[in-house]
Amino acid sequence: MNPLSWLMLSIGIISSTILVTSSSHWLMIWACLEINTLSMIPMISKLNHPRATEAATKYFLTQTLASMTIMLTATMAALDSSQWEICQPNSFTTLTTLALMMKIAAAPFHFWLPEVTQGSSTMTALTILTWQKLAPLVILLSISNDSNHPLLLASAILSIVIGGLGGLNQTQLRKLMAFSSIAHTGWILTTMTIAPAISTTTFIVYTTTTTPIFILLHSTASTTIKDLGDMWTSTPQLTTALSITILSLGGLPPLTGFMPKWLILNKMVSLSLVIEATLVAITSLLSLYIYMRLTYIITMTTTPNTTTATTKWRPPNKTTPMLAPTLIALSTFALPLCPHI
Repeated sequence: MNPLSWLMLSIGIISSTILVTSSSHWLMIWACLEINTLSMIPMISKLNHPRATEAATKYFLTQTLASMTIMLTATMAALDSSQWEICQPNSFTTLTTLALMMKIAAAPFHFWLPEVTQGSSTMTALTILTWQKLAPLVILLSISNDSNHPLLLASAILSIVIGGLGGLNQTQLRKLMAFSSIAHTGWILTTMTIAPAISTTTFIVYTTTTTPIFILLHSTASTTIKDLGDMWTSTPQLTTALSITILSLGGLPPLTGFMPKWLILNKMVSLSLVIEATLVAITSLLSLYIYMRLTYIITMTTTPNTTTATTKWRPPNKTTPMLAPTLIALSTFALPLCPHI
């Protein structure tokens, strides 16, 4: 892609998200969401492959349908109350919530995310799974006081179940991480109305943990689970770091990923949502099995073919950015910060 085109698209994606987070007018929010979608489509289709074109088309149709629904509900609310403010209570909040759930790929509107992620490049998939969820989540947080909590809780439990079941039979890493994103979206939605601060913390921890994983996959050109078994021949440091970060993403103590799950379960139990908390905890074991399987393949298996060097490590094909070690440290050793949150 032309560097100037890439710069303009990146500015469009970043600036539109920032404008959504700082705006309180529905028309402005809708316009920024459209700019964000139109800036993301060339990033997805830049591979010049039929699968990338298919992914860009699916992303466009899904995001456009959700944006149309948001504009429809905002217009109906404006006709009803003569107000375009996002914090203004209205009777169409449930429909708006459903549209935002489609934008962040929460179940049952998750169908587009695995295919779009698989058809994109590794770093574009990272953008879809992290940054592109920021604007819809900010809108959900803004209308959380009027949102339907049973609806969000049901979607959260369903997302965790589908995220775990969908990733069980996957061999493609990008699609597997997409189902992981669906499961973590469910964790974010569980406390969206009862404790927005915990949901924000969950999203931050998820982004901090997912980013170095994608950076390492991009640096080693790994696309399938089989490629993870070959990673030790290029760099053992990345192998160790990746396995620990994946365990943190699964939420195992004493790693950082355990912090948001513990805060969510503790908050739900304190509000007498014991049955829901139990369902969330049990269904999350499906995702944990996936992460444990990845860690096993990375650390405890060897390649089926013989390597030409067993003691001299071959350098990776690409250099690893310095951002990766920093995020790995945050995603693994930040659990002592939990009492201060």
